Amino acid sequence: MALTTADDFPSDMNDPLEPERLTTLNSYDIMDSEPEIVFDRLTRLAANIFKAPIASISLIDDKRQWFKSVVGLDRRQTARNISFCRHIVQSREALIVRDAAEDERFRANPFVLEAPYLRFYAGAPVVAENGLVIGTLWIGDTKARTDFSPPEVEQLQTMADIVMSELELRREISARRQAQKQAAEDRANLELTLALSNTASFVLDLVEGKLAWGGAYSEVWGEDTADNLVTENAAFERIHPDDRAAVREAMAAAGLPGQSYDAKFRIVLPSGQTKWIHGYGDYVERNGAPFLTGLNVDITKSIAQQEQLKLHTRELHHRMRNLFATLQSIMSLTKKSATSIDDYIERIQGRLRALNRAQQILLDTNFVTGSLTALVQDLTQSYPRIFFEGPEITIPENAMVSLSLVLNELATNASKYGALSSNKGRIRIQWTIEAGDEAEQIILIWSEKGTSEPLDTPPSSGFGSSLIDHSVKGNLQGEIVRDWRPEGLECKIRFPVPELAD
Repeated sequence: MALTTADDFPSDMNDPLEPERLTTLNSYDIMDSEPEIVFDRLTRLAANIFKAPIASISLIDDKRQWFKSVVGLDRRQTARNISFCRHIVQSREALIVRDAAEDERFRANPFVLEAPYLRFYAGAPVVAENGLVIGTLWIGDTKARTDFSPPEVEQLQTMADIVMSELELRREISARRQAQKQAAEDRANLELTLALSNTASFVLDLVEGKLAWGGAYSEVWGEDTADNLVTENAAFERIHPDDRAAVREAMAAAGLPGQSYDAKFRIVLPSGQTKWIHGYGDYVERNGAPFLTGLNVDITKSIAQQEQLKLHTRELHHRMRNLFATLQSIMSLTKKSATSIDDYIERIQGRLRALNRAQQILLDTNFVTGSLTALVQDLTQSYPRIFFEGPEITIPENAMVSLSLVLNELATNASKYGALSSNKGRIRIQWTIEAGDEAEQIILIWSEKGTSEPLDTPPSSGFGSSLIDHSVKGNLQGEIVRDWRPEGLECKIRFPVPELAD
């Protein structure tokens, strides 16, 4: 067996395989574990065989050498950088130091200069299945030894291999215990789930027609189940007439090879209440007699939710069609009004952000209504120096989209021509709710101050202005008044509080 020497010793700290080695070590979950008899026996055996006062099973992580088992030392760990064993980590070969006081690598080591005044060291690598060294089995003496022979090195390595085998066995046992623990927890959780989910169990004697119940049968089939539903015929009387044939067919199929009982049906309780039941189970034989055993689950709420989901899906499809139609219209009209490709890209990106802003807020709630405050607050994330105040108002999806587009156009214009084009410019958005002749009105005021160059006349009208007017007048059924003051634009928007759909 090859031995490392002072000339061929590499640096273990810079080994590119070090991260993988540490991962391998951690997979055994052994660092800082309690003493274990099997490892203590191995260290005592090594000390006895080699007549050494010191023996240890050492595991080496990124900072320390930790002794899983040790004889002759009163400590459980040392710093990695002073350990003899670190020399073995990268070389993956046994290391023999016959006289540490004469070895330039170790003569200044605290283990040599101080207790235990180590002179002789022999260590063999503990090698994992992937070929990486996670530790060592080593022996030490306070006296130098010049007669440690190659057969003894082989014997020490054999014992180190036994240590590795015990570590593998320990990990496998730990994994099995964890699997058993997890299986027990899963069984307990399953039992609890069945109890909390109103699940009934049943066993039907297919010859005599007798029916035995378990679990939450009274919650599923009715409070009189134990007294009145003790036969197959009695249970079928409670099944909805239109579903009885399907249940009979499912029961017959359960007797075929590779088949099981699976049926969804309605039952009608004595109170007149109708429930949906999912029954499933298997055909079994007991003492040569056929039985059908399984579970019944009340799926009434699930069926109702499925119907509701269909309605929601249709509504979502309708809204998505509207959104794509709006998007297509915006892209087409923006293209017509753009002065260049860069202008088109800039304008369309802003309008797409406005649509996304509204849709994200709707998605964060219920996709039907959203918060006006959240919409304005999100706008301020893209445009600085915008301040706002107003009461919390919930508005429907179409109003959210329209207001998002309006605010985006106002902010875009302000960044090009208005208050946001100047570092000193500010914008304040305020809204209130006022009583109207027929319905409450939302009053939203956009007020700019600090325009870099006050405008005597507004910018030329274009698609942006048309989009604002159409959104306010057409979609919100409101009105908009623009006032181009010397200090900046003031825009007052009034529209009825939108009605919220159920």
